[in-house]
Amino acid sequence: MIEWFRLSLTESWLVYDGETTVNPRFSVTKNVNFLNTKSLAHVSTTGSPKNRYKKNVAYEIEGSYSQRSCVVYDDRRRRIAELKRKEAVRGVVFGGDVFRLVVEPEIDSTVPMALVVLLDQMFGGHSRKFTS
Repeated sequence: MIEWFRLSLTESWLVYDGETTVNPRFSVTKNVNFLNTKSLAHVSTTGSPKNRYKKNVAYEIEGSYSQRSCVVYDDRRRRIAELKRKEAVRGVVFGGDVFRLVVEPEIDSTVPMALVVLLDQMFGGHSRKFTS
């Protein structure tokens, strides 16, 4: 289970398994390229212990978090998860905090959910820090 996040000085967040702060599972970097406005963030894995500073892009997140309309693509550009606004039911319109996360069946759902929590940290305008 992915539970812990930490903001670094380079607009990158580290995602750890459980409550450990050793060997991050992912590094998520906020995209600040204004030419590619669709891309919100890049999710990387660290290399082997010998090449621990080499990063491999595992996922890319595109869309608009403020509109709750995001897609997570894997390294082969396959859609693995999608964040969507919850549709109105019988005339009741839901706020921005109510959304659907659709995850492809072969994907561990903890990864996309951790990315949603992280997107809220990056773009939600909150200054809180998630810890164990």
